[in-house]
Amino acid sequence: METIIGLGQAGCGIVDAFSKYSQYQVYKIDCNLEGQNNVYAMPWQDGPEKYEEKCPDLKEFFKDVKGEILFVIGGAGDISGASLRILEQLRHCKINILYVRPELHSIASTKVKHEWITFNIFQEYTRSGVFARMYLIDNSQIEEHLGGLPVIGYYDRLNETIVSVFHMINVYNHIKPVTDTFSQPLQGRRISTIGFYDLENNENKLFYSLDNIGEMRYYYAINKEKLETDNNILKNIREQVKSDISTSYGIFSTEYEKDYVYTVCHSSEIQRQKIEKNA
Repeated sequence: METIIGLGQAGCGIVDAFSKYSQYQVYKIDCNLEGQNNVYAMPWQDGPEKYEEKCPDLKEFFKDVKGEILFVIGGAGDISGASLRILEQLRHCKINILYVRPELHSIASTKVKHEWITFNIFQEYTRSGVFARMYLIDNSQIEEHLGGLPVIGYYDRLNETIVSVFHMINVYNHIKPVTDTFSQPLQGRRISTIGFYDLENNENKLFYSLDNIGEMRYYYAINKEKLETDNNILKNIREQVKSDISTSYGIFSTEYEKDYVYTVCHSSEIQRQKIEKNA
């Protein structure tokens, strides 16, 4: 997926992080955007219902968009009300969703309800096959994995972390591993998340607490010299990925001094977290 489309503040922030990589063609849709290529300044509307009702025709804006795309959205923003109307105009593409959930305790109750509705609608569309896959992201969980974040640059750090992991997984999906046990995910397992494996603490650090994981895929980026000299790497990897659920792994040779492990998890079930605020 080389085309990334961001909607709203959260979506456009992540698209900005993707734009640092030359592999991606990026598009942004939000209010108050100007003076940039592949940017659509959406007229401000009073609430998500109005954004849906008054969603503009974007066929000209999307005239060069084809193939597989990643649509990035934060469900709490009012502008997300236009998301399905926008995606209707991209139905000729294979659509993947990157959905960012906010810290629900920090937003108004009305926004919590709107986010909950959006969250569930996108999952239902994904499970039915309208969207190819939906990747779930929880900002508060990433913050915890990073050991906290400063106020200034908070969202920049979050977005850089999300994008760097997603980008590396995409890179390794397009190159040949030294060895792997990969197979295609089962068709019904369309609700997913990404993350990394902490080698020092032998711990998976996923970007969303996905319920009922049915499959995990590990991408091992290992220093080339270690792959040539360490006789225990394969044994250790097999031990690390051992699980009651379906797991697979790929080993990739790198020139990095430090080793990295990235993960992708899939579930066939709708995630049913409860609304944590009352009206």
